[in-house]
Amino acid sequence: MEPEKLPDRQSIRLKGWDYSSPGWYFLTINTHESKALFGVVVKGRMVLSEAGRVAAEEWRKSAELRKGLVLDEFVVMPNHVHGIVRLKGLDASSPYALNRPSRPPAQFGKPVAGSLGVFVGAYKAAVSRALGRMGLVHQTLPHQTPTWHRNYWDVIVRDDEALATIRRYIRNNPQNYEAVMQCGEPRLLGNAALLELPKMGFLASRGEEGLDASSPYPNEAIISGFLSPMERAVFKAGLVQKRPLIWVKPWGLGTPDRMEQAALDAGRLLIVSPFPDTIEAPSVRRAAWCNEYVLAHCDRMIVGHLNPSGMLACILSERNPDLDIIYL
Repeated sequence: MEPEKLPDRQSIRLKGWDYSSPGWYFLTINTHESKALFGVVVKGRMVLSEAGRVAAEEWRKSAELRKGLVLDEFVVMPNHVHGIVRLKGLDASSPYALNRPSRPPAQFGKPVAGSLGVFVGAYKAAVSRALGRMGLVHQTLPHQTPTWHRNYWDVIVRDDEALATIRRYIRNNPQNYEAVMQCGEPRLLGNAALLELPKMGFLASRGEEGLDASSPYPNEAIISGFLSPMERAVFKAGLVQKRPLIWVKPWGLGTPDRMEQAALDAGRLLIVSPFPDTIEAPSVRRAAWCNEYVLAHCDRMIVGHLNPSGMLACILSERNPDLDIIYL
């Protein structure tokens, strides 16, 4: 029997949105194969390499070269750049992005002047040229090494609250990055062989309704932090349906309840955490670690409820843009 067809995953770009529309946009631009070209994080602060200084300088120069662009908060990280940009020509009724297409959307090979994609393409090209001139990357065949991943991630900023959240996320990104990278090897409780199975990551900003944890891929493990109400509902359904589950916890391994212990005994549950058992509640940084672990270890991703400009949207911008992702 063939597996049931799941909904088609969305493009990285929001379908139907005119990306030349004026407004605020949060961008994440990743290096090729997530290589740490731009420096390292030391004691919660980013220390730029020579290549990182080029990436930062070219970002700052963008507003001088493109009169329709305003720059806001940004940070150059070891393997990506985060930044908020504003396309000018704002409607007086709203300071945020408005989906009022005034021209046909961009087509392959026919970029729209003044659009977000044109800005990103120009920035990436400027950095690559500068690094090539400096001999920091090879830009000539047959030894051409790309600087950037071919795509980029964007979040459309909707209101003041979202703008404040994203600014805070960018400012705190080096500290959060360090917390994630230096928390140590996780401890495991349960069947470590579940990590060898194909894994479907499940993340949701919030949401009260439960979801069916069944899958057209019966040997696939569900991996999640199981923190939000929707994620917890999936965890409980997975226990009942005897699905393989990998629970990434932002506190200690803890004491399993009766159903969890039964799943552990049957080899259907693995609990993963690098944090001590004395921790009883998650923090933002530990929750971020869980989401990063899920993103790093899943083969495909399903996102339940998503606040388009919230913290989870920011965290998802850290993922590999090639990850197969389905939005419910």
